[in-house]
Amino acid sequence: MTTVSQGAASVSPAKLLNRPPIPAIDPSVLTFIAGKRILVTGAGGSIGSELVRQLLDCQAAEVFALDHDESALHSLSLHLHGHGLFDDERMILADVRDGLGLLRIFRLVRPHVVYHAAAHKHLPLLERYPIEGLKTNVLGTKHAVAAAIEADAGLFVNISTDKAARPTSALGVTKRLAEMIVAEHAMRGTRVASVRFGNVLGSRGSFMDSLTFQIANDQPVTITDPDVTRFFMTIPEAAGLVIQASLLADQGETYVLDMGEPIRIVELVRRYAILAGIPLPEIRITGLRVGEKLHEQLFDGAELTSPTKNGRVWAVTAKQAPPKKLTEQISKIARRSEGRDSLKVLLELSKLLPDDGTIRHPSRLAPEKRPILPPSWRALRRDERELNTFMERTDPDQLVSGYQGP
Repeated sequence: MTTVSQGAASVSPAKLLNRPPIPAIDPSVLTFIAGKRILVTGAGGSIGSELVRQLLDCQAAEVFALDHDESALHSLSLHLHGHGLFDDERMILADVRDGLGLLRIFRLVRPHVVYHAAAHKHLPLLERYPIEGLKTNVLGTKHAVAAAIEADAGLFVNISTDKAARPTSALGVTKRLAEMIVAEHAMRGTRVASVRFGNVLGSRGSFMDSLTFQIANDQPVTITDPDVTRFFMTIPEAAGLVIQASLLADQGETYVLDMGEPIRIVELVRRYAILAGIPLPEIRITGLRVGEKLHEQLFDGAELTSPTKNGRVWAVTAKQAPPKKLTEQISKIARRSEGRDSLKVLLELSKLLPDDGTIRHPSRLAPEKRPILPPSWRALRRDERELNTFMERTDPDQLVSGYQGP
């Protein structure tokens, strides 16, 4: 156990990605951030806390860290100040679900720039509790962008996810609606935009957390499918590119960050074992869960993409206008959501999405047709045996491009 733990400790997310790091923040960003008063929601999370650190490094005048999780704020305070005394008014305990409370805070702080990182992000949990996604991801974003405009902020940046492209999950639906709400608030005196990226390696609750725990405790490594791929970034890369993209924000566009090529999860497991100097672990195939995709994508057919002056960022705009009075429609659905069947609520929300013929959320199916069960366990066990045999007989000293089948 000690040997495994020591080897695992040397495996950083950057090493695991096995590619050149994305360039650091350029001087134009430093000029933009310097001297400004900035507020970060979800500041106790992995991306939010890194945003706080990088913004302070960019010589922001003040950075206000807002989160509803007091333990997360305590951890951030320890890293920033060396103590958790909470004697700094810039540590704010608040919930983006509380629209009036958020408005009072924004009026008091009067931020020049707002980075909105607060969100529910775990796909399987939101499939079980989609109304929680509605409250935080959708209504929380509505409250935050409205408060930023009311407080005369110069810029509001919403942090989104690649799961918002061709959404097939409650997470994707709620984050796509959040992007649409931000776009609806354009041209109201505050520059607004959303920034979309993929999985952040090393963030709390990420694949690397599970991988490290399972290997350290001599458990099989669980992956959903032998061929599943994801886009990955490190925490500093994601936060840095969010700040870079904020220079481009204008009229509600969504910006998509360059994350390199998608990576097979099984390849990450192999790299991890090799870098840690440990035997290749046993892999257990669990099957894709409801709402999960085999391969993520960054755009969908309902969107137009164009390059920006930043070579690592693309701009995305909708081909068609959002539904009229989108925010009002969402608010009505939210008011009716209490005590209702969550699947029906998700169905109503998904109907507000731009449907280009490729967006087919499972909630649009009748309940009896919704895919609840994973593929047969017999098929999963067969895939599992084939994959483990393949990994055992492949030269562990060579990093292959990915699992190609036995």
